[in-house]
Amino acid sequence: MPSRSTCLAGLLALLLAPAVAAADGFELEGDLEYRADTTYINPFELGGTAVRHATWTDQRLRTDWRLRHAGTVELHLQADLLSGVLFGDTGSFGGDPSTNSGVSIATKQPNTTSWEIGLREGADPLDPDSYVPVLRGAEPVLINHAYADAFLPFGLLRVGRQPLSYGANLSSHEGTRINRWGVSRFVDSVDRVMFATKLDEVYLALREGPGHKPNLALDDGVFLAVFHDWLNQRSIFSLGDDTRQIGAALQLRRPRLALMGAVFEDVFLSASVIRLSDDIFNSHVWALPLKAEGRVGPLAVSTQLMLIRGSSREVSEGFAALAKTEAVQQDIRALGAQAIADYDMGPVTATLEVDYASGDDDPRPETPITQFSFARDLNVGLLLFEQIMAFESARSAAVGIENLAGMGAASFPLTEVASDGRFSNAIALFPQVGVRLFEGPGQRLRSRSGVLFAWPAADGVVDPIMTVLGEDGDDISDDAVNFHGGRPGHYYGTELDQQLEWTFRERFVWTLEAAVLLPGSSLENEHGKAVNAFLIDNRFTYLF
Repeated sequence: MPSRSTCLAGLLALLLAPAVAAADGFELEGDLEYRADTTYINPFELGGTAVRHATWTDQRLRTDWRLRHAGTVELHLQADLLSGVLFGDTGSFGGDPSTNSGVSIATKQPNTTSWEIGLREGADPLDPDSYVPVLRGAEPVLINHAYADAFLPFGLLRVGRQPLSYGANLSSHEGTRINRWGVSRFVDSVDRVMFATKLDEVYLALREGPGHKPNLALDDGVFLAVFHDWLNQRSIFSLGDDTRQIGAALQLRRPRLALMGAVFEDVFLSASVIRLSDDIFNSHVWALPLKAEGRVGPLAVSTQLMLIRGSSREVSEGFAALAKTEAVQQDIRALGAQAIADYDMGPVTATLEVDYASGDDDPRPETPITQFSFARDLNVGLLLFEQIMAFESARSAAVGIENLAGMGAASFPLTEVASDGRFSNAIALFPQVGVRLFEGPGQRLRSRSGVLFAWPAADGVVDPIMTVLGEDGDDISDDAVNFHGGRPGHYYGTELDQQLEWTFRERFVWTLEAAVLLPGSSLENEHGKAVNAFLIDNRFTYLF
């Protein structure tokens, strides 16, 4: 699905950062963040015995570099080193991945290994229970962004691999430390050409002429951006097989706005229109992301809405091969929404969060696509969606890929079945309480508590792969199973979340998080069983 909100103020924010090096009119500056994260989950599999518990420690060093010539051009580079790489020399000697030492007690140099969901050795590849966490080789360096800016008299031209959006949006996330719960592990980026300008300043410059003194404030004005994205180029010798995305975004920012007798602060209103298209699968999709934020006294509100409409044959091509039917043009009708209200009461902040992502309880290729998924890093809680559903949906996707691998299918939409921790097909009510326990010179201690209640947005939670493979008639409802092999159910469960965070001199952050999941009927296996799950996460973050 397209992304899909563009925060234009973020386009120029880097101009305000202090320079750390300068030569011949150029300035070089950089930011670094190192993170080490230990996670323990027990059990990983709620209704089985193949994966009892899991624990791992991974790491990441993120580097952001900016080379600028004041007021003229800028070059941006963001690279992650050892992203998701596990601590230790992990693997088996001579295997894949291989350790650097054949004797573990003699290890002196760790390797670069991560983990994923894969087939257990000797197991049945068509059984979801055969897929467990397995080790894989990791890329030691990942380039997230590499793009250039030209500061023109009438706006900003940005070209290259750049953030898909800025901030935490429903279907794209900039991948920074802006989550309330958990961490950001992904970077949503795109190869894009974008032009952005400040409309009110263009109008004032035309009206006032050469005497106009421009207001370059990034939190005050009307911003417009237009962009063209290359999503998939396929063959460079053909234009008809490209997947393209074009769009425009209009935003209003005001630090203070008097309206109807009330004074609103930090006002942010955004509306975008995006169109995605390709000819090879006859895809034509429109998206309308809307966002509104502001504060009145002690009350701060943030709301988002994402409407998607269109049609495509791409998903049907893959699922039709599984169902052994003909691919058809599928309608796409999906909706996502989020509302967060924070009310400050001295050292205590009461929060009410409501999340909605439309679902699909009929995965057959001839029916409309109605499922919406949040961005991977727009975390809703710590355990249910971020870990448990990610694990179970990855198992299902692996079975689907195994089935499609020898069929010569034109489309492999099964990577979208694996949620990667995304909030999808769900309605959530998430009350929270934050407490500033201590704030003193150079340090602060804060806690956050929350209770997550989650229901499926569709008529139950349906595993699209195992349901399509098990279909035996016209009525899909009697064949539908959830990701644990049980009935679809009508309640995910209740999750209790707790966070404690200590910050020292704004350069070191220690975060301890814990969660307990009390599963509902949508997480039960074919025997109607599901056990409680627990998570503990310990994280150190160093900022340079």
